[in-house]
Amino acid sequence: MLWPDGKASESMSNYAQLNNAGYDAVKRVFPSAKVIVHIHNGHQNSRFRSIFDGLKNNGGKWDMIGMSLYPTAENWTTLSDDIINNMNDMIARYNTPVIVCETGMPWDDPDTAYEFLSKLITRCQAIANNQCDGVLYWEPQSYNSWEGYTLGAFDGSGKPTKVMDAFKN
Repeated sequence: MLWPDGKASESMSNYAQLNNAGYDAVKRVFPSAKVIVHIHNGHQNSRFRSIFDGLKNNGGKWDMIGMSLYPTAENWTTLSDDIINNMNDMIARYNTPVIVCETGMPWDDPDTAYEFLSKLITRCQAIANNQCDGVLYWEPQSYNSWEGYTLGAFDGSGKPTKVMDAFKN
């Protein structure tokens, strides 16, 4: 955040101060808003422990932990296991709910994307005490490789693919 001053790997204290400035600003305007600290690669527990241990040790504030996950057809089962394990660790370690803020898979393999997303949603719903607030598909309406982005949920003609059906269950 705001590199170089807020680069967590160089100054966790600065990162935490910037984080808290944002947190406090949100709470002044909308006190009941949930402030999410969102980190990419939700399957990498060590990354999350490093950031959130650093925030905790420097007085960092957050209400929820956000994660991203962008698997491939080849690794989605492993990465899904890893993100669920990471979610459970974050909940236990920091007593904080979690959310998948971003996920997506290539639009041209809708069957695999559907299977991945359906299972991820089901597993998130099964997390104890409703501590996972949900799963958000990032840029689902993106189609026809818009701006080079191929992880949307619409086909080349702009119609939703099967992956969107995962949200019906």
